[in-house]
Amino acid sequence: MKFNVLKGPFFKSKNSTHRIMLNLFIALLPIILFSFYKNGIVVYQNNKTDIFGMFYPLLFTLTGIVSSFLTETLYTYIFLKKRGTELKKSILNSFSIFPGLFVSLFLPLNTPIEILIFACVVAIIIGKMLYGGFGHNVFNPALIGVLFALTCYGSIINQNGGYINKYELDTIGSATPLTNYKLVEGIGTYDTVVKPFGSLGDFFIGNIPGGPGEVCSFLIILAFIYLVFTKVIKWKIPVIYVGTVFIMTTIIGSINGVGLWYPTFSILSGGLLFGAVFMATDPVTSPTTSVGQIIYALFLGILTVTFRYLTSAPEGVLTSILTMNMFVMILDRIGSSSKPSIKKIALPLLIGLTIMTTMSIHIGNKFKHPNGTDPNFKLIKKTKDYYMVSQKGNGGPIKAKIYIKDNQITKIEILENNETENYFKLVKEAKYTKTLIKNQDNLDNIDTISGATISSTALKKMIIHVKEDMSK
Repeated sequence: MKFNVLKGPFFKSKNSTHRIMLNLFIALLPIILFSFYKNGIVVYQNNKTDIFGMFYPLLFTLTGIVSSFLTETLYTYIFLKKRGTELKKSILNSFSIFPGLFVSLFLPLNTPIEILIFACVVAIIIGKMLYGGFGHNVFNPALIGVLFALTCYGSIINQNGGYINKYELDTIGSATPLTNYKLVEGIGTYDTVVKPFGSLGDFFIGNIPGGPGEVCSFLIILAFIYLVFTKVIKWKIPVIYVGTVFIMTTIIGSINGVGLWYPTFSILSGGLLFGAVFMATDPVTSPTTSVGQIIYALFLGILTVTFRYLTSAPEGVLTSILTMNMFVMILDRIGSSSKPSIKKIALPLLIGLTIMTTMSIHIGNKFKHPNGTDPNFKLIKKTKDYYMVSQKGNGGPIKAKIYIKDNQITKIEILENNETENYFKLVKEAKYTKTLIKNQDNLDNIDTISGATISSTALKKMIIHVKEDMSK
């Protein structure tokens, strides 16, 4: 028997799609309210904002919803030329509010409103309507919008405060857990990775910096249970996706001699749980067959770990899901046969498991902290007058020539850097190298630069290592 693989979703009754979307919104509602509490009420109670600022998280979410709704309505009216009842029916059945809702929950809360609107427009037009509208898009529309916004305006968003609300800026600092993780030596320790943000309990309940929808793991897990119970999503993709990340980071942690706190941190950080529950399970852009879902989720986990460890970006969920969206049709073809051959199923699974194990071991050894040294620091040349060194920054190694006299640093000359121009511009404008020279004997008390945290921290660590070598 031959099966034709078509694009979903497919439902038995006319109203089932509306019930599914209603249940989806019900699952998201506690997460939206938690963002309002954490980024609005708590900030207001600590006198870090005014009444408008307190309600801003809700306004941010509402802006995303309205922007995507209006964009799709105008597109349908102008380009599809629908009017009256036909227009109303089309918009009602296309669920246009959801791409904008997800964009507002994924983007940093400090994203300027005009950039949020731009992301929603991109999500609807490029991510959804150009493919034919609801049920026909290849890529998750919300993630397309977020990707465009972060790629085009990432530096502006970071300069505006990024993921940090005004209360967290004073109490925690200017880095999210995953950004901070990029700054530690090797894979870090509990004290350097988790403690700056409290405990793993704080990660679980959401008392950490991050996107409006991604920080409260507890509510996301409850949403997962509710969505599975109401048959909105299947359990396979989230469980296998998160499980793959857990196994890989457990192997990485074991190679580096750390406990189970490490894979737990990896799961509770960033947008992994939110992406696994809400983005990776999108019925239009994820596989419909069980075999396809298993392979899809396995490779989502592999890609997420690979992107997190082997690229400059701290997060890998968004790019992993968009990458795997391209292979959904192929994966469904593998699993669509009435009697799928064991060879057809076993081969991609075997390849996936082999890649998972190999990558975990490779990453674990790559980040192993040898003999107490920083693997991100390299001493290129050393004379009585200067050090030539490099330190890993956001985009790659930052190479510098550091002049010394009478056991003191007198000048820092940046020779090469791979940082984003706007990020490194912040470092230059702040005259950060002069600050480091002036305070070279008290570097622990020097703050990083908000919006260029990784770049400024790399320079600071570079000077710390040079000072340590000078004291030998």
